[in-house]
Amino acid sequence: MLWLATVGAHVPWTSIVALTLVRGQDCLTGLVEVVPEEQRQLLANEKPLGVWNVYGNKFQVDTPVALLQILVEEILGYRVAVTPRYAGNMNHVYYALAGCEEPENEMNQSCTGKPSNFHVSLGLHVSNTSQIHMARVQRLKIGGMLEDLGHMGTPSSTGLMISRATVQRALEDDSPLFLDDWRSYDGRYHQPQRFFRRLEDLEGALISCDAWAMEPGEYLTRYAALTGDFEGLRFTVDGVRPRCWRDVWWLAPACRNSTDCFPCLTGSASGYNVILAEEVMQKAAFWHMPLALGVAHYNGSSDFSSLVLSQRDVLFMFWEPSVEFQAVDPMFVRFPDFNETQWAFNVMASKREATWPITVVSNELAQLAPDVRVLLQRMLLSLEDLNQMLQFSYDSLERFDRCFSCAARSGACQWLRAQGTDAIWKPWIPKKGACFAGQGMYSITERRFVGSRGDDVICVACTAGRFSRLVQDEMGDTADCRPCAKGYFQPSSSAVSCDPCPMGRFAASARSAYCESCPIGTYQAKEASSACVDCPIGMTTWGLEAFSFFFCTCQEGWYRIGLESNCSECPAGMHCPGEAFLPQQKAGFWAYTTNLIQRDPNVAVVSVGSLGSSGVLYGPPYSVYQCRNELQCPAGEVMTCAKNRIGQACGSCMKGHSAQFDGTCKICDGESLWPVFLMLFVSLALLPLIVAAGLIMTKARRTALSVFMVSLIFGQIVVCLQGLDAIYQLDLTWKDPAKAILAALAVFNLDLEFSCLLPPQSYTVEYVLKLLAYPAVVFITFLAWLSTRCSKHAVPFNAFVNVHGLFVVALLTALSLTVVRPLQCRSNPNGLFTVSSRPDLTCWETEEHQTLVVFVSIGILAYPVTILSCIAYLTRKYPIWLRSGGGIKVMERYRFLFARFRPERYYFGLILSVHNLTVAVIPAALVAFPALQVGIMGCVICDLDHLTTPPQIGRDRRLLHRSKLVAQILLWPWRMDLANYNDAALSAGLMTILLLASPLLNIDQGQTRQSVAVLLSCVMILLPLVAIFIAFAVVLARLRPQSKFGAFLCHHKAGAGALCRFFKLVAKKYVNINLFLDSDELDDLARIFDIVKADTRSLVVVLTSELLHRMWCAGEIATAHKHQIPIIPLYCDDFGFPDASCIATMESVWSEEQRGTLVSHGISMEDIKAAYRSLRTLPGVDLKRRWSLEAQEDAVLQVLTAVYERGPRVEVATAPSVKSAKVLVCVTEEAEAISAGFILQQMVQTKLQTVTFLARTPEDVFESASFALVILSKGILEDCGFAQILLAIRRASVALVPVNDGSFDFPGLEFYQQVQEGNLVIPGLAPNQGPPLARAFQALLSILALPMTPHASIGILERQVDQICQRFGNWDDVVERSSSVKSSSRRPMSELEDAMEEEMKVIGGAGC
Repeated sequence: MLWLATVGAHVPWTSIVALTLVRGQDCLTGLVEVVPEEQRQLLANEKPLGVWNVYGNKFQVDTPVALLQILVEEILGYRVAVTPRYAGNMNHVYYALAGCEEPENEMNQSCTGKPSNFHVSLGLHVSNTSQIHMARVQRLKIGGMLEDLGHMGTPSSTGLMISRATVQRALEDDSPLFLDDWRSYDGRYHQPQRFFRRLEDLEGALISCDAWAMEPGEYLTRYAALTGDFEGLRFTVDGVRPRCWRDVWWLAPACRNSTDCFPCLTGSASGYNVILAEEVMQKAAFWHMPLALGVAHYNGSSDFSSLVLSQRDVLFMFWEPSVEFQAVDPMFVRFPDFNETQWAFNVMASKREATWPITVVSNELAQLAPDVRVLLQRMLLSLEDLNQMLQFSYDSLERFDRCFSCAARSGACQWLRAQGTDAIWKPWIPKKGACFAGQGMYSITERRFVGSRGDDVICVACTAGRFSRLVQDEMGDTADCRPCAKGYFQPSSSAVSCDPCPMGRFAASARSAYCESCPIGTYQAKEASSACVDCPIGMTTWGLEAFSFFFCTCQEGWYRIGLESNCSECPAGMHCPGEAFLPQQKAGFWAYTTNLIQRDPNVAVVSVGSLGSSGVLYGPPYSVYQCRNELQCPAGEVMTCAKNRIGQACGSCMKGHSAQFDGTCKICDGESLWPVFLMLFVSLALLPLIVAAGLIMTKARRTALSVFMVSLIFGQIVVCLQGLDAIYQLDLTWKDPAKAILAALAVFNLDLEFSCLLPPQSYTVEYVLKLLAYPAVVFITFLAWLSTRCSKHAVPFNAFVNVHGLFVVALLTALSLTVVRPLQCRSNPNGLFTVSSRPDLTCWETEEHQTLVVFVSIGILAYPVTILSCIAYLTRKYPIWLRSGGGIKVMERYRFLFARFRPERYYFGLILSVHNLTVAVIPAALVAFPALQVGIMGCVICDLDHLTTPPQIGRDRRLLHRSKLVAQILLWPWRMDLANYNDAALSAGLMTILLLASPLLNIDQGQTRQSVAVLLSCVMILLPLVAIFIAFAVVLARLRPQSKFGAFLCHHKAGAGALCRFFKLVAKKYVNINLFLDSDELDDLARIFDIVKADTRSLVVVLTSELLHRMWCAGEIATAHKHQIPIIPLYCDDFGFPDASCIATMESVWSEEQRGTLVSHGISMEDIKAAYRSLRTLPGVDLKRRWSLEAQEDAVLQVLTAVYERGPRVEVATAPSVKSAKVLVCVTEEAEAISAGFILQQMVQTKLQTVTFLARTPEDVFESASFALVILSKGILEDCGFAQILLAIRRASVALVPVNDGSFDFPGLEFYQQVQEGNLVIPGLAPNQGPPLARAFQALLSILALPMTPHASIGILERQVDQICQRFGNWDDVVERSSSVKSSSRRPMSELEDAMEEEMKVIGGAGC
């Protein structure tokens, strides 16, 4: 049941039973039409009307609350829930009405804006503290959360009271007194005590003074200070206490010397102070009242009430409205009217101010139950009505077992029914339709304001945002609430008009309670506006509510000069603080004003950025340049430069000043000439390098390795530092300390200034001097080299070339950066382009830059183009020179390019040069696309070396195991492992720096997105095109088979195996052709005829004496003839064609099994005979097996020319000179042995990169040779020519290195005895040569011979040659030791031979 909500937690069960009896039927039944309980509604928020009863045990509040509950429930038809608070803090009610979840929590009331469960609270006393709490609650929401509906019609007064009977008796006395007036109590003139009880009659029920609950001690002290009554107080260690007579009476000063005092009583509830004791005593002191104050208990049926009611003739302190002392009909003693000033200073001589308890409701009530709100506004009770109602309640208290809420409802109900038909409460009920000014017709059903009357229409105060308009209808006068129009507002309720929004404010919608302030960036110069005007673009206001255009000022990032002009966007590179401040240049930018215009001819031109008398701007805009760095152009006013810097973008130093690392310029001194000293130092430093290089190349070969390693590592570091400086040239915002370190690397890229030697801005002269710097160094060092030619220690020219070559290759990046630096133009905020390193030079548009472009073209041709072309030419000629004697000498001159790398990686110098040149070009070529610089630079550093390697690399398993992601690691090109590791570490370091620096890119987001979008589009378009092209190429390759081999070498293995190996070596030396040699293709021998038929472009038939009789060879020739494969004969000197009869009987050469094998491959005897007959008619190439190397190479090239009919004719390289040969190859004059000798000569020369010669006569043996490689083959010891060569080798003291081709059989001891005794006849050999020849044979054959198989695959052959070369050990050391042995000319020949044999044994042992 809802009525239970009216019962608090402190109400006993018996009271609940009593209340049930009261609620048995409705109170107003029979008087008016009552809304049945079951039809009573909840509020619009689905909650009952919540009433917060601030006391719960005081009839002064409980009874009006019960009255409201009856009227709301029974007449208005709402459900009501009353929550009593027994002696609670009155301030809690404000938080409860505001919807706070914990209103009684003093620390945190949890006000979260939720709808409130309480809507009404009656009888609230207003105090300073309560006003503070209410104001705090009102601030929780715009417009407030609470509404003060005013007082209830009856004030609450407190003061000294006396019974009416006592007053009447005093008036009827012979000496009458007006005891209801304070003046009658003045003891100096009157004796009021004669009308009051004696003190002794009351003492038994009073509280001892020591037990009084007094106010804080300072109050008593204040009393003494105001009244001077220090005698009436006791000052003890425990505090200040009243001085009482008989321990119960506090005597006033007027009766302290006499016991003739009249009693005055007040109460003291348990836990509370004595009621208004200070006020009583102040009034007694000020008005000389001879009273004695006594205190009795006051709680329920108290001694205080009993004393007053039983004794009656006493003065007592109490309040009204109250029915507690209704039996004595109390009257207030009149004192002077309330004096606000006195009470402000705690002087209480005047009457206490009466208070009017108010009614406070939630702001939601006007929308949830507007008729309840109207009822509360009209519910005014007079003192007589309230006292009557309180008396009814008081009389019912005992009947309801002291249940205050039950008695209060009973009293309210009795009072309502006692009014009868002319009840004063009926006008409180809102009448339907008749509204007054400030109100409007409100439909309870629709819950909105309406314009016409109806059964459900009541009058409600117009809410905020509306105004009341009086109207007339057929029923008379009324009012309706109209919404305020746009541009108008009304913050109050019950308003009769709306106010226009002032300037600077607006109301965008109708029914506005408040005008909104024009937000920042807008203004409104008119009243009653529904919107604000936006400031022009780039402008804003200082604050809210701007009411004029002149309040609009430039926002940050914009500027203007003048109050009437609009703002312009801040140029890039400048800082615009906004408002009226002029722009300032940012650090790293330089700006100046342009287009100075005088618009009024009568006004003199003022300074840039100022105003004329008309307030019109005479000069923006600004032209902004980007400086080289932030140090040269500090932040500040326009045209601000670092100290002593001048020119556009602060790009130059003043005349006679030099640039410093901190961006300033200082007066030139000796230290400032360091660029000149640097060039002289480089020139002088190259002289000892040239001398050292000459010594290394001539004598000090043992120290060459250490010097070579140091120079190699140093060169890599120099190249890396240049790459680092190239990264520094990218469009990145570098920060210290990295910026300072990179700036110091400018010397490695020749980025030097000559401002102490040249006038400012002499760009062309400075650039030409830089171009001529290195030629000057070359010229100076060339003169120095010429001077050494006259000394006995002449430096070879090769040393001069190698030093400068190494210098040029190492500084290729620096030279290229220097050359293209004038083309490295970057854009500026003003749209112009300037040179990055010289920002005071405008690109393309100035005459000086156009001149520089001409010199740049010359410099590009002179430096990067020439250098790269020379390197490419030398790299292309390297394989040819490597296998020719003259070429070996030429290669000595260019050791700077090839000696750093492993022989098979000779081309890496070209790759490295292209890489360095690309690194130098990227900053200039992509200066307009900074977003691509880092990406492409990273690709170059990481992936430029990912080039296709020669086919043999794929076969090198050892190399593949070393391969990594980058080509440097893949190729492992450097000759020394330490250099490879160092190069990889430096490249990784550069890549790391580049990745870490990428967030520092200066990029325009729009331009970057566009560039990246175009690139992505290209990639997305190319990807499917590439895929389609590859698919098309694969299909085409399938449909049109291509030959895998350019030529197929058809040969007799025993008769021409070594010749064909030589043939293939020569082909590889001069042209790029893939030849089929069966010893290299052992996996494909099973399908050899298929290879001839399908995978061969042409068949080269090496015609030797036994070739046509070999079954496989015959099948190869027949297959080629049958399938029209071109056949190219190579006629050897021992070949003769069979006649027709021999061809006709050719099948007799092979066995039945062999013929069956041919037939199984589809080759018949007729096919072979037809192929042989056709072969006789084909033109061929002659090759004599005993020809020189040049002649045989020329024959091979003729065959290759026939294979590639349209290919260019290649010139045969010159054979090496025997006089310069360091290694001799000795063979017998047998044909295959000569070919094996050429094979060994070519491969050793390539491996050692030293001149190697095939010695075929004794005259070919010179003392300049260090080693003789002897190919031991069958019959070599019986060859007279070889014997003569061997003796010549012994005489020249050349070390022997034997090599066994597998056909040689070592002789026994009897062979040496026969040679020693001359019994072995060798044609052409004199008998006296036997003993030395025997010793020579013994010396040769006593050394371990390494294998060398000319007929084996190229892989086996290369490993064998590697082992042979390892026999030499460290080549330079061996040459030195060999030379030292030869220099011992005074030693006997036998000792010399023994020394040579021992030396070779040591070498051989080391090699094995």
